[in-house]
Amino acid sequence: MENQRSFYLDNIKIFLTIIVIIHHTGQAYGPTGGFWEFQNSLGEFIPWLGRFFGMNAAYFMGFFFLISGYFIPMSYDRNDGKHFSRKRLLRYGVPLLFVFLIMKPLQMYFHYSFYTGNIPLSFFQYYTNVWLGLYGMPERFIVTDVFPEMNFGHAWFLEHLLVYSIFYWFLRKIFKRPFLSQESKSFSIIHILAISLIIAIISFIVRVWYPIDDWKGIFGFFQVEVAHWPQYIILFVAGIIAYRKNWLSTLKTRTGYASLLIGILMAAGIYIFNKIWDIWAVYESFFAVFLIFGLLTLFREKVNRTTPFLKTLSRCSYGAYIFHFPVVLTVQFALDRVVIGGAFGKFITVSFISIALTYTLSFLLLKIKALNKIL
Repeated sequence: MENQRSFYLDNIKIFLTIIVIIHHTGQAYGPTGGFWEFQNSLGEFIPWLGRFFGMNAAYFMGFFFLISGYFIPMSYDRNDGKHFSRKRLLRYGVPLLFVFLIMKPLQMYFHYSFYTGNIPLSFFQYYTNVWLGLYGMPERFIVTDVFPEMNFGHAWFLEHLLVYSIFYWFLRKIFKRPFLSQESKSFSIIHILAISLIIAIISFIVRVWYPIDDWKGIFGFFQVEVAHWPQYIILFVAGIIAYRKNWLSTLKTRTGYASLLIGILMAAGIYIFNKIWDIWAVYESFFAVFLIFGLLTLFREKVNRTTPFLKTLSRCSYGAYIFHFPVVLTVQFALDRVVIGGAFGKFITVSFISIALTYTLSFLLLKIKALNKIL
């Protein structure tokens, strides 16, 4: 019999993946604060998308880390750690290498060819000279992001999960048993406030030196946006504890809905008040945690069910996360010169098409036996 309690977590995974696709679709039509491979040619621009990006970035990846952390001890305990590291290397490592070696270079070559004004290069020349930077910066090269351009792109999330999973496996091998006993402990508003406060304090200190969208390559390969790193680590660990202490089930509905209401009001504040950006490190920390546990409660109480369609979407969500980037870029480029109700109409249209095509692609890739074991 299927464990009904997991249905709402599967549905949250679908919700978050769709938000990620919409978020990245909007990068072409709003103030990104960072870098985007496609540049629209009709001057279509939506200023308020900047606040939409800020709101999303405040919580959705942290939410992913919380859920990922929740399933880590469950996966390890299932076979007492056997095959845990091998499965994680397969599930995270293979897509990570694919994105780094093939997908991301192709995306950046697309950007190089259409938008940088640099001298034409074959893909092989671009790959060796610009992506890998093997022979130094080409003469008269115009840097549009960084040089060399190699990076993991959106697969940084997989890199983090791989590193954290291996670290968890290593600690469990050393200490031989779980760090926490399996029991039900009440999860209250005090826990929500404590997690928020810890993230807020550390984030506030970190951002004195590392602003948002400032990415670093720690040890030369570990790609991290330091500004949000405290939130990701703390919520990942909170997810592990939540599994051991059954927090997601013991969170009272009334408390969860109160948390959701606070999160929604704080989300509205992002669009209304300009002064919140002066205290953003603290504001977004509380907003993220309140909204995350509020949404967990909402999905647990109202969307704790499944259908064949939802099962399919859930199964395809991991592949959709991996492959959505080139799909979004392709749709953006294909509709670049098509007028569709202005910038907002273009944003909505490209979002819907990208979501449909991305999930269709993931569904088809899962039909391939070798990929089914990875995706």
